[in-house]
Amino acid sequence: MKKNQSLLSNQPAFLFFLGLVALSFTAYGRLLLHPDLHTACPENDTWNLPVRWSVLTALQAGRIPLWNPLSAFGLPWLASWSTEVFYPGTWLFTQFGLNAWNYSGIIHLLIFSAGIYFFLIQLGAQPFAAFFSASLALLNGCAYNHLGSNSPMDAMAWIPWIFIGARETLTDNNGGRFKLGLALALQILAGYPQTLLYTLIGLFLYTAICFRSIEKLIFPMALALLVTAGQWLPSVEYFLFQAVRLPAVTNNPDFVLPLSNLLTFLRPDALAQKGLPDYVVSPTYFYFNLYTGLIPLAIFFLSLFRFKEWTILTRFWVSGLLASCLWTFGFFTYCLHFLHIIPPAFLEPAKAWVLLNFVELITLGLLWENLYPKAGHWKWVLLLLALLDLLIPIWSHPLERNLLPPCVQIDQTSQIIKNSLNSGRLLVLVDEKESGQLYQPLPDPELKPRFKYFVPNSNLYASLPLANAYSSTWPSWSVMDTAIYFKYGFPYSQGHLLDLLGVDAILLNESKMPKPFLKAGTLQSWTLWKNPHSLGRAFIYKGDISSGDRKEIFKTFASGQSNPATKLYLEKEPASLKPNHSLADQANPENHYLIPKNKSGYLVITQNAMPGWRVWVNGNPQDLFLADSLFQCVPVEGGQAVDLRYEPASFKLGLFVSLLTFAGLIFTAVTFLLKRPEPSLA
Repeated sequence: MKKNQSLLSNQPAFLFFLGLVALSFTAYGRLLLHPDLHTACPENDTWNLPVRWSVLTALQAGRIPLWNPLSAFGLPWLASWSTEVFYPGTWLFTQFGLNAWNYSGIIHLLIFSAGIYFFLIQLGAQPFAAFFSASLALLNGCAYNHLGSNSPMDAMAWIPWIFIGARETLTDNNGGRFKLGLALALQILAGYPQTLLYTLIGLFLYTAICFRSIEKLIFPMALALLVTAGQWLPSVEYFLFQAVRLPAVTNNPDFVLPLSNLLTFLRPDALAQKGLPDYVVSPTYFYFNLYTGLIPLAIFFLSLFRFKEWTILTRFWVSGLLASCLWTFGFFTYCLHFLHIIPPAFLEPAKAWVLLNFVELITLGLLWENLYPKAGHWKWVLLLLALLDLLIPIWSHPLERNLLPPCVQIDQTSQIIKNSLNSGRLLVLVDEKESGQLYQPLPDPELKPRFKYFVPNSNLYASLPLANAYSSTWPSWSVMDTAIYFKYGFPYSQGHLLDLLGVDAILLNESKMPKPFLKAGTLQSWTLWKNPHSLGRAFIYKGDISSGDRKEIFKTFASGQSNPATKLYLEKEPASLKPNHSLADQANPENHYLIPKNKSGYLVITQNAMPGWRVWVNGNPQDLFLADSLFQCVPVEGGQAVDLRYEPASFKLGLFVSLLTFAGLIFTAVTFLLKRPEPSLA
């Protein structure tokens, strides 16, 4: 009899998992059966796939990717979010490469959905209501438009588990502290800072209002921060002290969700224009659409008529949903501007969509109990209609096979570009109109691979150095600020700015360019122009040195008043102090330079001179200076060997703290197990 009762008590959870797995195959069967396909969207091609490929390639070679030399004169790769270098999921799928791309995204959707289900059960919802919300979590708008964005998806997956761990911790359930610490650590390692920020804000409000206590959460959360210090400490150093945050969308500087996105409740293609789909026309739709269907929306509004029957818990989540909506759509931002208060650029209200998505699903599960506590079999019909409403856009969403190596077309095209380069870099210029051409025509119905020459960061596949980055956070002294580029007539200037930047070639949609540019070839409608005066990857300067601010330096080179071969602006104070140890072995060949015997002066390397770079001359440590407000520079003499390494102190300190904390946790666990009293035989 007890066995039967146990089986019956576990039946809802068993049916939940069975239904969730069946729904996953129904919705994403195409991606599961064909792992070489992925959802068609510009960000996958321009950022997600290249970033994932570059990180997996580094890990497969046994390297921790601290630095990306190929994009934007060098970027701190570990510190950049979306790389997920230490995230367990990254290491798990390392050997499978991009073939595990779809499986990783769907597994994290299942983790998110399961968390929604069990958290609602803890809050007192019935199994059907919990399953209703969990099913929508698996099929929400983020799922089919954002599936390939690993970092946001992976960080979102652990939100409900953080709340589960916090609730169990505050109610003194066994294992609550462990669940909270583990889920928070995994979300931190997933690397998306806005998701972490909004999760912690929501968690603080939930525990402070519903439990009136947060003290018990401090210890497991502190441990999670210590264990993950190797990941987040370099990010804090870079984003808070070494970078400038620019508006993610030019005409939307606060990055709020446009009210026009509400039209996606009615149909998923409500924002499409001139034959182009929403995910090309509207970046904010692609990243943060709210398409969850009309049926959940109807349930919410019908529940308003039973407001008096809501529990205190339900009222909290409904209030949280309304506040999240107002924040995401910019209501509070407008209020701050009215009071002449500028919100930090890091907040980006539109990125609160992850928390909004979670709060909306929890609210829906609780409202169902208030609206129809004794619903009959027709509730399954309602669930089926709600799921079909979301499955239709998922089934109709185009798939593509772009930029998945190995690809003969990519190799041939990249070789053409490489043959046209000297030792510097390629500059790819793309504007909004040209971005739209990515999907005009729409993805090939035969799903043939296509190399999109002009997409930023696609260079990572072909190992082509590129002069611009797909990001809105720029190193504070780099030339990635495009406003400065174009302010001085860039790239059409007849001055020497491109020579300084080491830009050997420009790929853009222009059939004519001024001197000294030389036409090197045509790729479809794009023309490759060669810059014969480029100084390349590195050059030796001999002469007097000057000083000046960044604007003056750019202006003088862009106008032609100065030539970087005959003019050097050098900061008096080093950008990085000399390391405290000699170089025992040779650094990476890409960062090794032999100075000709007949040349002395200053070696200028056209790579960002960010703190963390260290330089040795003949194995002896030297100071590294900032040249022309941008690049690495070190005094040299003929016949010397120069080696550089990127060794940020924040990474060393963070890794030490992480390993020390992890070792302490293992020691404590082993000690506890050894001291446990043996069970009595009496």
